[in-house]
Amino acid sequence: MLFAIRALFGIGMGGVWAAGMPLTLEHWPAHLRGTASGLMQSGYSMGFLLSSLVFEFVYPHVNSGADLGWRWMMWIGILPSLLVFFIMKGVKESPVWLDRQRHLKDTRSRDTLSLARLFKPDLVWTTVHTSLLMGAFLFMYHSITYWYATLITQMHHPTLPYLAALNIGGITGGIAFGRISEGRLGRRGAATIATVIGILAIPIYVFTQSPPLLAAGALTMGFFGAGNFGVVPGYLTERFPTVARAVGAGFAYHVGAGLASVTPTLVGMLQDRGLPLATAMSACIAGSGVLVIVLMWLGPETRGRRFHATD
Repeated sequence: MLFAIRALFGIGMGGVWAAGMPLTLEHWPAHLRGTASGLMQSGYSMGFLLSSLVFEFVYPHVNSGADLGWRWMMWIGILPSLLVFFIMKGVKESPVWLDRQRHLKDTRSRDTLSLARLFKPDLVWTTVHTSLLMGAFLFMYHSITYWYATLITQMHHPTLPYLAALNIGGITGGIAFGRISEGRLGRRGAATIATVIGILAIPIYVFTQSPPLLAAGALTMGFFGAGNFGVVPGYLTERFPTVARAVGAGFAYHVGAGLASVTPTLVGMLQDRGLPLATAMSACIAGSGVLVIVLMWLGPETRGRRFHATD
């Protein structure tokens, strides 16, 4: 039952992401799309921070010992989704989509709802490349975050301050690097700088016992190592033409999520083979970070790309 419900959640989450990302970014002009991308992606770290606060202050009161605690937490997780209905009332349809509909009406044609469009010769490389790139980004993010609370617990420190520092860094870093990607560095340069500094921050992120250094490491890793994600929504939407933007971005992101879903298991397997948790995490962060940089530079720069109804 849990497997089936999680699968249904994935369908809903995937659908909201695929439709919501282009809906959001198509409202913004090209020269501000990086900022919008960073703001949008920072919501992920904001949600992580809020869930950490709920776990810290609510979970002890609902964990009655009757196997109800995790169930309460899952039900509480439904509450933010109700905001979607409120937000939808105030959001206008994408002007790019409206232009597209007028173009189709004028030309007496129509779009087809088919994943096959992503694998036609003109888009297949884009589809494969962005899917692998998203896998690398998410592999790095999971390497940073998934086992982090366990690591802090092993060090006998309270987890909330460090999770808060990590996600405050992620919020500010996503916005900052989204904004930076609008300048001369572009999407590729901004993501590269953030990722490189994130890799360099590994020693103070996982290899120190000093609380001040751990806090600084969490903030730094969040700002750079997770902040590199600030370019992702903008970059994905800019890689696909209007006719396939939502399906392309949604497909690439969630194929990448599927590829990166092995990350927690891989870190656990490395521990089973004798590696300390900090070493296993650092190896996966560094390896995936290098892959992010390589894949970013194998693709084109997209800064300033215009959205056209005829694409």
